[in-house]
Parts: sequence; C-alpha cells; structure tokens
Amino acid sequence: MPAVTCPSIPSATPPSDASERTASKPSRDEDASARAVCSGAAAGLGAGLYAIAVHDLAALAAALADDASPHRGVHEARKAIRRLRAILQLGHARLGRRAAAADAALAQLADGLSDLRDAQVLVDLAGRYLRDATDEHQRRGRTALRRQLLSDRRMALARARLHDPGFAARRTEVARIGRIVDRLPWPRLDANDLERALAHSQRRAERAGERARRADPGSERRHRWRRRLRRLRMQWVALKTLRKRLPDGDDRREVATLLAGLRRRTGPFSALAMTVDTLGAEQDRQLLQAVQSRLPPAAATAPSSVAGR
Repeated sequence: MPAVTCPSIPSATPPSDASERTASKPSRDEDASARAVCSGAAAGLGAGLYAIAVHDLAALAAALADDASPHRGVHEARKAIRRLRAILQLGHARLGRRAAAADAALAQLADGLSDLRDAQVLVDLAGRYLRDATDEHQRRGRTALRRQLLSDRRMALARARLHDPGFAARRTEVARIGRIVDRLPWPRLDANDLERALAHSQRRAERAGERARRADPGSERRHRWRRRLRRLRMQWVALKTLRKRLPDGDDRREVATLLAGLRRRTGPFSALAMTVDTLGAEQDRQLLQAVQSRLPPAAATAPSSVAGR
C-alpha cells in the first residue's frame, strides 16, 4: 500500500478560491478524511476545530451516500450535522456571517431528514416492545404495530428518494457547506471565544431546564431543554477531542482549562449525558404514543402497558 501524504492542516485561512473545489469533485471525501487523520499536526485552537469539522463533513457526505443502509445513513447524517453545528457555535462570534449561513443550511438539511429519522426510531421502539411481549395477545398486537411502522418507513424513504434520488441534492448541499467551512477564519479563534461560547450554551441550557422541569413530558419545553443540553454535550466532546489531538503546549493547556471550568460549572459529563439520554427516551415514547393513536385498534393497543417505561 503506497504511503499517504497528509495534506497540511491550515494555520491560516483555508482555500477561498471556489475554482479549486467543486461539488462534483470525487476526491473531496478522501481529502477530508486524510486531513482529519493528520489533525494532530494542527497549530492553534481554530485549526484544530477546523480539522474536526472537516472530519464531520466527510462523515456526513458518506452517510448520505450509504445506499446499502439508508436508514442508518440518515441517523449518522443527523448526528454529523449536530456535531458540525456545535463546532460552528463554538466560534459563532468570531467566525461571522458565513458561519451563521452554514449553520442555517445544516439546520435545514437536518429538518429535511427528520421524517426519515422519526420513522426509523419508531421501528426500533416497536421492535423492542415486541421482544418484551409477555403473552400471545401482546405479541400479535405489537407485531401488527411494527409491521405498520415498517410500511410507514418504506413510504417515507420512497417519498424522499422521489424528490431527491440518491440524496444527490443533499450531497451537493453538503459540498457547498464544506466550501463555506473552508473559507471561515478559523485561525482567529482563541480560548476567550470558546469560553464565551460555552458560557452562552450553558446559560441557554439552564434557562431551558428551569422552564422544562415544570412542563409535561413530551412538551416543546422538554424538547428544547434536550436540544440545548445536547448541544452543550457535543461542544464538550469536541473540546475533549481537540485536547487529545493537540500537541503539548499552550493550546492544549488552554483547552484543559476550558474543560475544567465546564466541569466545575456544569457537573460531571456523565450526568449531563444521562439527562440528555433520558429526555431522548421520553421524546421517543411520546412519538410512539402519537403514532399509536392513528393506528387500527389491534395495533394501537399493543404497547399500552409499556408506554410509561
């Protein structure tokens, strides 16, 4: 196997000449992956975050191209979008309007995949409920429920592919977003920018939590709390990844200081992650109950005994 020469991780603004990169350029994903592998050579906090963002862009493009497992691909694509948005928000104040435009485009891309994501979540939940059936009546009802949800999932994918065969338009949009990300002034980011962004994310999560604790399960306030906690968790993970990839020196020590401050103000990472997961499970149960109300009686009554699990 020939040796791979790592492309340089920029210590200045990434290439801004649009003629150097096109949406149809076949080597973009390979170049992005190679840059990410070599990200340990990055100089500076901004260059390090840029390398992580490039890796997530490659993961997003690959997930959308996953024809063998399209539903898994949608799930992975949405995760990559959330990671990218969390990174862009870390540099929001410094990266400027182009970063805001990339963030808005990613949000729109995620919204366009939400129906497919929900369809897959429902199939997974119905499968778990089927495995937990304790008698033949439950088994028949839950089997009918899962069969209906599998049909719904097939139709959701067919609709999506009818409007965007092979997700080609979405992949072209990812390439466009990638060119924006390349042109952002990453080297200008410093520890103060990241500290302000983390404090902002934390305040938003705290305010959302104060409102959500008094709200009913499944309410929009609970969903908002989860989204804001999840954003904070992903920013935390991005900084942990950055710390591991940076060489010993001032930049790495600054990231360690940021992480220590985050732990001091927020508590353990594991507690934050557990709250996000608990809220996510609550949201999924509410989604399944909403679908049950629209199904035939034999299927709709199936998992009522586990609706509150």
